[in-house]
Amino acid sequence: MIRSIALFAAIYLALVAQEFIPPLAFLGGAHLLLVPVLFCYGALWFPFPAMLGLALFTGLLSDLAFLHVIGDRVEIGLGWSILFYVFLGTALRPLRPLFLAGRWEVHCLASATATLSLLFLQYIMVCLRRGSFAFDWTVFGHITGPAVLALLLAPAVYFWFKLLPAGVPLQRRNGQHLTR
Repeated sequence: MIRSIALFAAIYLALVAQEFIPPLAFLGGAHLLLVPVLFCYGALWFPFPAMLGLALFTGLLSDLAFLHVIGDRVEIGLGWSILFYVFLGTALRPLRPLFLAGRWEVHCLASATATLSLLFLQYIMVCLRRGSFAFDWTVFGHITGPAVLALLLAPAVYFWFKLLPAGVPLQRRNGQHLTR
Protein backbone atom coordinates (compact mmCIF):
# COMPACT_ATOMS: atom_id res chain seq x y z
CA MET A 1 0.00 0.00 0.00
CA ILE A 2 2.84 2.39 0.83
CA ARG A 3 4.49 1.72 -2.52
CA SER A 4 1.20 2.36 -4.33
CA ILE A 5 0.61 5.68 -2.61
CA ALA A 6 4.23 6.65 -3.17
CA LEU A 7 3.92 5.84 -6.87
CA PHE A 8 0.80 7.98 -7.35
CA ALA A 9 2.42 10.84 -5.41
CA ALA A 10 5.67 10.45 -7.37
CA ILE A 11 3.82 10.76 -10.69
CA TYR A 12 2.15 13.97 -9.53
CA LEU A 13 5.41 15.39 -8.18
CA ALA A 14 7.28 14.34 -11.34
CA LEU A 15 4.86 16.33 -13.48
CA VAL A 16 5.47 19.38 -11.32
CA ALA A 17 9.25 18.82 -11.19
CA GLN A 18 9.51 18.44 -14.98
CA GLU A 19 8.38 22.05 -15.34
CA PHE A 20 11.31 23.28 -13.25
CA ILE A 21 14.04 21.10 -14.74
CA PRO A 22 15.73 23.23 -17.39
CA PRO A 23 16.26 21.92 -20.93
CA LEU A 24 19.43 19.89 -21.19
CA ALA A 25 22.00 21.65 -23.35
CA PHE A 26 23.95 18.48 -24.14
CA LEU A 27 20.76 17.07 -25.73
CA GLY A 28 20.10 20.13 -27.84
CA GLY A 29 17.52 21.55 -25.45
CA ALA A 30 15.52 18.35 -24.89
CA HIS A 31 13.64 17.93 -21.61
CA LEU A 32 13.89 15.12 -19.09
CA LEU A 33 10.62 13.17 -18.82
CA LEU A 34 10.10 11.37 -15.53
CA VAL A 35 6.44 10.36 -15.81
CA PRO A 36 6.82 7.56 -18.41
CA VAL A 37 9.53 5.96 -16.26
CA LEU A 38 7.28 6.01 -13.20
CA PHE A 39 4.25 4.80 -15.14
CA CYS A 40 6.19 1.85 -16.59
CA TYR A 41 7.17 0.80 -13.09
CA GLY A 42 3.53 0.91 -12.00
CA ALA A 43 2.27 -0.82 -15.14
CA LEU A 44 4.68 -3.69 -14.56
CA TRP A 45 4.06 -3.89 -10.83
CA PHE A 46 0.29 -3.37 -10.45
CA PRO A 47 -2.35 -5.96 -11.34
CA PHE A 48 -4.40 -5.10 -14.43
CA PRO A 49 -7.33 -3.22 -12.80
CA ALA A 50 -4.98 -1.07 -10.73
CA MET A 51 -2.84 -0.44 -13.82
CA LEU A 52 -5.93 0.91 -15.60
CA GLY A 53 -6.51 3.30 -12.71
CA LEU A 54 -2.88 4.37 -12.85
CA ALA A 55 -3.19 4.92 -16.62
CA LEU A 56 -6.27 7.08 -16.11
CA PHE A 57 -4.54 9.12 -13.39
CA THR A 58 -1.27 9.49 -15.32
CA GLY A 59 -2.93 10.23 -18.63
CA LEU A 60 -5.29 12.83 -17.22
CA LEU A 61 -2.53 14.65 -15.35
CA SER A 62 -0.25 14.48 -18.41
CA ASP A 63 -2.97 15.83 -20.67
CA LEU A 64 -3.65 18.71 -18.31
CA ALA A 65 0.06 19.47 -17.99
CA PHE A 66 0.84 19.27 -21.72
CA LEU A 67 -2.31 20.80 -23.17
CA HIS A 68 -0.93 22.46 -26.28
CA VAL A 69 -3.02 25.30 -27.68
CA ILE A 70 -1.76 27.65 -30.40
CA GLY A 71 -4.14 30.53 -31.09
CA ASP A 72 -7.59 29.01 -31.42
CA ARG A 73 -6.28 25.55 -32.33
CA VAL A 74 -5.66 22.66 -29.94
CA GLU A 75 -2.63 20.71 -31.15
CA ILE A 76 -2.33 18.21 -28.33
CA GLY A 77 -5.74 17.73 -26.76
CA LEU A 78 -7.23 16.06 -23.74
CA GLY A 79 -7.75 12.32 -23.64
CA TRP A 80 -5.11 10.98 -25.99
CA SER A 81 -2.53 10.39 -23.20
CA ILE A 82 -5.03 8.28 -21.29
CA LEU A 83 -5.40 6.03 -24.33
CA PHE A 84 -1.62 5.97 -24.79
CA TYR A 85 -1.00 4.88 -21.19
CA VAL A 86 -3.79 2.28 -21.27
CA PHE A 87 -2.35 0.83 -24.48
CA LEU A 88 1.20 0.94 -23.09
CA GLY A 89 0.20 -0.71 -19.82
CA THR A 90 -1.71 -3.42 -21.67
CA ALA A 91 1.24 -4.03 -23.99
CA LEU A 92 3.53 -4.45 -20.97
CA ARG A 93 1.35 -7.17 -19.37
CA PRO A 94 3.26 -10.11 -20.89
CA LEU A 95 6.50 -8.76 -19.36
CA ARG A 96 5.06 -8.50 -15.85
CA PRO A 97 6.15 -11.99 -14.69
CA LEU A 98 9.75 -11.20 -15.66
CA PHE A 99 9.56 -7.88 -13.80
CA LEU A 100 8.08 -9.50 -10.68
CA ALA A 101 10.85 -12.09 -10.79
CA GLY A 102 13.38 -9.28 -10.34
CA ARG A 103 14.38 -8.54 -13.93
CA TRP A 104 14.94 -4.78 -13.65
CA GLU A 105 16.13 -4.59 -17.27
CA VAL A 106 12.51 -4.99 -18.38
CA HIS A 107 11.64 -1.73 -16.66
CA CYS A 108 14.60 0.07 -18.26
CA LEU A 109 13.72 -1.00 -21.79
CA ALA A 110 10.02 -0.34 -21.25
CA SER A 111 10.75 3.16 -19.94
CA ALA A 112 12.92 4.05 -22.92
CA THR A 113 10.38 2.63 -25.38
CA ALA A 114 7.50 4.42 -23.65
CA THR A 115 9.29 7.77 -23.66
CA LEU A 116 10.32 7.37 -27.30
CA SER A 117 6.78 6.38 -28.32
CA LEU A 118 5.16 9.19 -26.33
CA LEU A 119 7.34 11.90 -27.85
CA PHE A 120 7.09 10.48 -31.36
CA LEU A 121 3.29 10.33 -31.15
CA GLN A 122 3.16 13.90 -29.85
CA TYR A 123 5.35 14.98 -32.76
CA ILE A 124 3.14 13.17 -35.29
CA MET A 125 0.02 14.69 -33.73
CA VAL A 126 1.41 18.24 -33.94
CA CYS A 127 2.60 17.67 -37.52
CA LEU A 128 -0.80 16.37 -38.59
CA ARG A 129 -2.54 19.36 -37.03
CA ARG A 130 -0.14 21.81 -38.69
CA GLY A 131 -0.16 19.98 -42.00
CA SER A 132 3.61 19.79 -42.44
CA PHE A 133 6.35 17.35 -41.49
CA ALA A 134 9.86 18.62 -40.85
CA PHE A 135 12.14 15.98 -39.40
CA ASP A 136 15.75 16.99 -38.81
CA TRP A 137 18.51 16.27 -36.29
CA THR A 138 17.03 18.66 -33.74
CA VAL A 139 13.70 16.83 -33.75
CA PHE A 140 15.54 13.51 -33.65
CA GLY A 141 17.49 14.67 -30.59
CA HIS A 142 14.39 15.96 -28.84
CA ILE A 143 12.73 12.56 -29.29
CA THR A 144 15.62 10.16 -28.69
CA GLY A 145 17.48 12.16 -26.01
CA PRO A 146 14.77 11.85 -23.34
CA ALA A 147 14.38 8.16 -24.23
CA VAL A 148 18.08 7.55 -23.56
CA LEU A 149 17.79 9.48 -20.29
CA ALA A 150 14.77 7.36 -19.34
CA LEU A 151 16.84 4.24 -20.00
CA LEU A 152 19.55 5.55 -17.68
CA LEU A 153 17.16 6.81 -15.00
CA ALA A 154 14.96 3.69 -14.83
CA PRO A 155 17.31 1.57 -12.65
CA ALA A 156 17.37 4.29 -9.97
CA VAL A 157 13.55 4.46 -9.98
CA TYR A 158 13.29 0.66 -9.85
CA PHE A 159 15.66 0.26 -6.93
CA TRP A 160 14.21 3.23 -5.05
CA PHE A 161 10.73 1.69 -5.18
CA LYS A 162 12.14 -1.69 -4.17
CA LEU A 163 13.26 -0.09 -0.91
CA LEU A 164 9.65 0.77 -0.04
CA PRO A 165 7.45 -1.90 1.52
CA ALA A 166 5.07 -3.47 -0.98
CA GLY A 167 2.27 -4.11 1.47
CA VAL A 168 0.92 -7.12 3.29
CA PRO A 169 2.61 -10.31 2.06
CA LEU A 170 0.56 -13.29 0.95
CA GLN A 171 0.76 -16.42 3.06
CA ARG A 172 0.16 -19.99 1.94
CA ARG A 173 -1.58 -22.56 3.99
CA ASN A 174 -2.28 -26.02 2.54
CA GLY A 175 -1.97 -24.78 -1.04
CA GLN A 176 -4.48 -21.97 -0.58
CA HIS A 177 -3.63 -18.30 -0.94
CA LEU A 178 -4.61 -16.29 2.07
CA THR A 179 -4.04 -12.69 2.97
CA ARG A 180 -3.18 -11.47 6.41
